[in-house]
Amino acid sequence: MINWAAFGAGVVGAFILGYIVYGPFLGLQRRWAEGTRINPEPPASPPLAPMAAQITALALLALVIAMTETTQALNTALVAILAVIAQTVSVGVWAQKSRFAVTVDAGYALGCGVVMILAHAIL
Repeated sequence: MINWAAFGAGVVGAFILGYIVYGPFLGLQRRWAEGTRINPEPPASPPLAPMAAQITALALLALVIAMTETTQALNTALVAILAVIAQTVSVGVWAQKSRFAVTVDAGYALGCGVVMILAHAIL
């Protein structure tokens, strides 16, 4: 049976991680934005469409991890996380992002997977 509390905690935790990584807290925001070739100034209002897409992606990855947790298939969860990282890197390189921006994006993808697995380990 899926642990819905861990699923939800994983989604929320990964979303908060994104706020930390891409927000002003770590000092990566400006360099990442420049490497992504977008305006480094924060938008006047939250970018709702990209945020909704991100929550959807996080929920899908968290669901895969929750499903693998029910069968004790951690290896499958790790492969899914690696697939997300590889896709993230592929898109970033194709879009000609800087190496720094691609690394931040890939690191965030890895961090999301770790947060989601930890949610299941804790809850």
